Amino acid sequence: MQNSMSRRRFLAGTGAAGLTLAAGFALAGCSGGSGASGAASSSAKAATKPDKIIFAWEPGASEGKYENMRDVFAECIAEGAGIPCEPMTTTDYNVCIESVNAGKAHMASLGAQEYCELHKKNPNVVVGFVLSDKNGDLNQVSYHSQVLCLRENVDKYRSGDGFSLDGIKGLNYSYVDLSSTSGCIIPSTVFASEFGGSADDYRESGKFFSTVLFGGSHVNSIYNVLTGDADLCSCDDTGAANNYNVISGANGEVGAVYAIKDGLDAPLDQYAGTELVCIASYAVPAVPFVINTSVVDDETANKIIDYMCSSAVSDNPELFKDPSDKDTVTKWTKTSDKIGFVRADDSYYDDFRKLIGEA
Repeated sequence: MQNSMSRRRFLAGTGAAGLTLAAGFALAGCSGGSGASGAASSSAKAATKPDKIIFAWEPGASEGKYENMRDVFAECIAEGAGIPCEPMTTTDYNVCIESVNAGKAHMASLGAQEYCELHKKNPNVVVGFVLSDKNGDLNQVSYHSQVLCLRENVDKYRSGDGFSLDGIKGLNYSYVDLSSTSGCIIPSTVFASEFGGSADDYRESGKFFSTVLFGGSHVNSIYNVLTGDADLCSCDDTGAANNYNVISGANGEVGAVYAIKDGLDAPLDQYAGTELVCIASYAVPAVPFVINTSVVDDETANKIIDYMCSSAVSDNPELFKDPSDKDTVTKWTKTSDKIGFVRADDSYYDDFRKLIGEA
């Protein structure tokens, strides 16, 4: 990527001009997928090339600390597309969803649940690429939905050498948002499977939990536990991990112990050093980066996906930071030389649809 590229104007560079682009998303340089994304076939009317790409971010990635990540990501989209890209931040999941659904945003980062529901309603919205595994391939388990409690309360949930959720009925629980895959959809679905009833019963106060709270972001869901307003919370182990240090175990795994970092912005600034324990963890498929093919033409979409799957992106330390880098704030860590973005198609989420009863 050229150093002269402005992060405010997102002017398209010329680095993608030499790529060999095949029609119908037969992408060079994107490993891990099988078959084409099929974006072109979904559109009832062929889209024209837009003047610019607007990329919508979900609330968790819209926080101020991710500004540089969003700017660099937009530079990469612009480099691939050959047209400018502007990031769009949101404070509500539904705003992000409806923006890409209506074509006000051309692309977006959504949760798996959000994507599955939106694609069912609007087949023009398709998966472009997802995060790879450490081998650079598609991985059905990309991150985790965690259940956290304060370390001082962890004995309430111990069972032998592990943990149990059998005693959580009647407690106060915090989710992220009704539409959040890892922050609500998966845990409430698992609770319904384990304890009976419907997932909706676990999302409303006075049914299974005494009080159900929604933080609106993964950070605020954790905050509800730190304040004592919730006994337990759901959050992911990716974006949320920017707010804690792992002091025991492995991030996202049952038994891991975390300590809130020093120097965080409000509302976590006053809880530095407070410890949390992961008492349950559920696998989540990779976050889909989606394209509305009714407003982005095939060639442009093809160029974007091809470039985002290239080493120019995966080797960018402002997006995929070194594990030893404590300063850069981004969603992705270069835990292996091969990790990066890889192309995926709609079938990647078939197993997830079965889990949530949408198959």
